[in-house]
Amino acid sequence: MKNLLSLFTFLLSTGSLFAHSYYVSTSNMEYNAQTETIDVSIKTTAHDFEHILETKYNLRIHIETIADSSEIGLYIQTYLTENFTIKSNDVQATMKYIGKEVTLRDELFFFISFSGLKNPKTIQIKNTLLFTEFTQQQNIVHYKLGDLSKSVTLVASKPESEIKFE
Repeated sequence: MKNLLSLFTFLLSTGSLFAHSYYVSTSNMEYNAQTETIDVSIKTTAHDFEHILETKYNLRIHIETIADSSEIGLYIQTYLTENFTIKSNDVQATMKYIGKEVTLRDELFFFISFSGLKNPKTIQIKNTLLFTEFTQQQNIVHYKLGDLSKSVTLVASKPESEIKFE
């Protein structure tokens, strides 16, 4: 009986390591006037992103072991390209994947850059990361242009927004 209780306690504590009641990603974007690009870091939870890859591509992985140049690394880049876009004057900017980092706290950071912006003062953002699997997902986007900054929160029912600086 004591062993059964110990096993039950262990299973509960292990399950709660990955269960959480909120689903949030944070994207920090900053316009770089010298390179005329928007540099972006996206922070999300590694195991949530692994779940997306498992569901969409039937891949069971640990993302920290995946090389960016591998076939799975290319799936990751494709997913980001399909689910995170920036437009300016109705022209889609070109995404360049820079890399990723996983922390010991299971935080996953993606680093990307967008070029080909017609007007960095007015951009349209679409961020549908993780929406297909997590209905409560919220994607917070912060955009800094010079000394100005604005933020939007995108959800499944409103996955796109415009940020405009006067």
